[in-house]
Formats: sequence, C-alpha cells, structure tokens
Amino acid sequence: MADIYLVRHCETEGNAARRAQAQSESLVTRKGQAQSLALAERFHDIRIDELYASDSYRAIMTLMPMAKEKKLAIHPRLRLREITVGVWEDMAWGDIARDYPVEHDEWSEHPWDHHVPGAATFAQIAERLYHELLQIADEVQDGSAVCVSHSCTIKAGLCKVLGRPLSDANKIGHSDNTCISLIHVDPDHTMKVDYIYDDRHLTPELKRAWSGVAGADINMSMTDVRTAGEWRDAEEIWSLMQRDETEKRQLKGLDLHREGHIAVSYLHGKPSGLAIIREQTGDVPLLYVVPELQGKGYSEQLLGHAIHVFRYSGKDEMTLSAQDTPEISRLSDRFLFEKVPGDHNRKRMALFGEIPFPLHLLP
Repeated sequence: MADIYLVRHCETEGNAARRAQAQSESLVTRKGQAQSLALAERFHDIRIDELYASDSYRAIMTLMPMAKEKKLAIHPRLRLREITVGVWEDMAWGDIARDYPVEHDEWSEHPWDHHVPGAATFAQIAERLYHELLQIADEVQDGSAVCVSHSCTIKAGLCKVLGRPLSDANKIGHSDNTCISLIHVDPDHTMKVDYIYDDRHLTPELKRAWSGVAGADINMSMTDVRTAGEWRDAEEIWSLMQRDETEKRQLKGLDLHREGHIAVSYLHGKPSGLAIIREQTGDVPLLYVVPELQGKGYSEQLLGHAIHVFRYSGKDEMTLSAQDTPEISRLSDRFLFEKVPGDHNRKRMALFGEIPFPLHLLP
C-alpha cells in the first residue's frame, strides 16, 4: 500500500495580494518560507521515499526544505498543476468581481459548474489529479510520497477520491497553505482517505488571516486614474494622509505620462487606497490605504497590483520607497524586500524566482 501525503503549496504573493494566480507564477512570502520549514519539521520523523510537486515555482519551493533535509530529489508533475482560469489569470479578485460579476458569483457559489472564458473545469482537474495519484502510487509501491499541488485541484480531486459529487467541493473547502491530506492507495488502486487538511504543524501566526472563497467581501478592485471622478477619489485618499504639504505637491506634479501613473483601490465601491507606480523605473514611491484598513492585509492587494504592472512590463525587480510607517514596514517584511545597498530610503524585491535545476540532482 502506498501512502500519499497531498499538500497545498505554501503562502505566496498571489495569496497575500488576493489574485487569481492559478497558472501564473507567484513568489513565496516570508510567511510561506516559514510554513515550508514547519512542513519539513512535521515530516522529520516520518519516512518519505519520494517527493513530487507541480512544476510551478511555489510548489517546488514548498518542498525545498524537506528535499534538503531528507536528501531527496523533487519530481515535477504537470498533472499536479492548479486549474486554469482563462481570462482571469493573475487578475485581482476584486477586479474579477467588478468585470465578471455573473461568472464571479458562479465561481463563488458553485465552482464545479462555472463558465469562466478559457478556464478548465473541476471535472477535468479532478480526473487529472486522480490519475496522477494512481501513477505515483504505482511508482512508490509500498512506500510513501509527499505531493504538493494547489487548492482547487486538491478539493476537486478529493471529491473524486472520496466518491463524492463535485457539488460537494465547497463543503470540502479550501485547504490552508501547507495543510496535509493523507491518502492510502492499495495495489488494486483502491483509495482510502485517512484525513484531510491537517494543519497541526502550523502555529497560529502561520495560518491564513482570511478564510472563505473568492466571493468574500474582502477583495479590493484597482483602477488607474484617468477620469475626473477618479482624480477626485485620489484626492479624497490624499486628504487622509498625514504628509507634508510640499511633498504632496511634488507627488502631484509628477509627469505621470512619462514616469508612471496613480492607481486607486476600492473596497465595496468606496476609495480605500492609492499607489504611485513608476513603470519606467520599477519604483513605488508611495503606497497608502486608509487607516481603518491598515494592518489587516489590504495594503498587500495594492502592492500586488503594482507587482502585476511591473512584471508584465518586463521588470526583473521593483523598489519600494521606505516610507517610515508601520504599515510599509509590515508590508516589506511580509514580502521578500531587501534593503538597497547605499540607499536607506528604498527596498527592492526580485519579481522572478530561481529554481535550482535539474531537480533530479537535488539536493
């Protein structure tokens, strides 16, 4: 009998920024790194013969601490990938709710029967995960394996393994990052689920701050300021900022057409934050959310928008001006920002991660 530990990847920038990452690559946060270390410690005294992961950066990096400790290679498998979400790839969930309201409600209420343009179905991903687990079981035989996959793929696949209809997907729910489900597979391919979504290795601070699915009302939408009304919204946010008036005038006087633009975030249709995004230099000189939303994960969504802009414009890294506020310090600590040598006013972060290849030679 094969023992397969099915694990969701660690926390990523896309999770923190509330974006539909799916097939899009997303970097790991510091919290995600800590989750991966906790996962490796969880398996310290458990025999593991093989390690498998989807070929995404976040899945492979989740297994890196365990691979090093157990001196095992990581085998990438395409059938462990996340669902494809078509035109929603790397969109903010708040933008999806605004631009695709009908499809968004379908996804939130009955994702097994959604109609997202260009997306895969839950039936398709359930089948591909099921057959991948059977193949892995044949490979490890009477051994054990850790397999890192993704939230939608796991919950759809568990419906198949448990013999439950896909309409139970919401009842099964989303796994927290690095939660573990144990599946036993007999030589005749009979599957038995021992437990699902075990998170005993996660301390309270390593668990997700928000729960629920994409339809929750915690998602901000983003708009690049162009119209007079949007400028008024930006002014409304600016009026809440405790900033030097001279600095405000300097920021407002930026040649935004040459250097970048201002983005305003909205929560429940109300202006909630703004960021200045300098596309040419890859810098965010100002990022702010209203006081009542600070410290609650909303700045991450605004930063996620800036990351999206820079990544898709071809930047390899971005910089964040070191505004001396607790919110910016918290934000840069959660993401993988580092100090810029010789410039104490700015922090920088790479926008693409590096995977050590070839994986079969790890560690």
